[in-house]
Amino acid sequence: MLAMYSAVATLCSAPAATNAEQVPAHQVAGPTMLDMTWPDFAKAVATTDIMLVPVGSIEEHGPHLPLDSDAIGAVHQLVTVQAVLRERGIDTIVGPTTNIGITNEAADASRDGTYMYPGSLTLPVDTFVRLYVDLLRSLRANGIRTVFMYSGHLGGRHLTAVARAATEASATIPGLRVYALIDTERLERLSLPTSAVLAIERGLNFEMLRQLLGDGSEPSVSTHADGWETSLLLYYRPDVVRPGYAHLPQASSAQFFAAGEAGDTSKNPSGIGGFPLRKASAEVGRQIDSYRAGRIVAAILKILEPR
Repeated sequence: MLAMYSAVATLCSAPAATNAEQVPAHQVAGPTMLDMTWPDFAKAVATTDIMLVPVGSIEEHGPHLPLDSDAIGAVHQLVTVQAVLRERGIDTIVGPTTNIGITNEAADASRDGTYMYPGSLTLPVDTFVRLYVDLLRSLRANGIRTVFMYSGHLGGRHLTAVARAATEASATIPGLRVYALIDTERLERLSLPTSAVLAIERGLNFEMLRQLLGDGSEPSVSTHADGWETSLLLYYRPDVVRPGYAHLPQASSAQFFAAGEAGDTSKNPSGIGGFPLRKASAEVGRQIDSYRAGRIVAAILKILEPR
């Protein structure tokens, strides 16, 4: 099986580089909860009972991005959201990342989706939901009353489980309200409980992405380890992006989904699916981050402004 990956892997075989550009890397304004000491956290929670919880995964992201790309993206995106909310006079805490998610699509034990690639890990849906409900119960015991969950991983079963965790936590933990922030483009393909879901209106905005990144021979309807996600990582953490990414072969959304459904990595050896990589840049990542932050804040304010 290793021979199948060699052609794409050699293009990104060097260690991670700085990938320096005119646009500086995203700086974590923080600190996040994980950066705090316990007195820091006690002071923060005395100021606000609102938490932004990043949800990650451990999943292949092509031969050029690390397995924890979804967690990196979720944390940094919420740091930007936190800064925008602070400008509006709303303090929040960026919470902990439990960096494992659901990477298969057919069933708990299936080797499809991205779980078929080396390094991708997954959990049964019930385990994932119990894990997050227990985490949210512990956060409530620490003084948190409102939680917005934001996932860097956009798989269908994974997002459904995030919404279920938010629903169950809100229903079973006294004094806690939990909302799952999910892009409308993903909601169109999923059937989720509306009471626990906050729609990020046009959060992905494929028309904007086509203008920024171009498109392949087929329209892109996914954003996995592609020009979109690579641009974000170039902005957030350029040190983790392997060089040579711009020369990787294009993999369309159709190819990405077909391989995932078949559970056959030979149909998409790179594991990439979506927008071309040739125009990926930190500047494009900055624009995407800023746009998404505005859309996420707009969703959150629907809950917070009435308070």
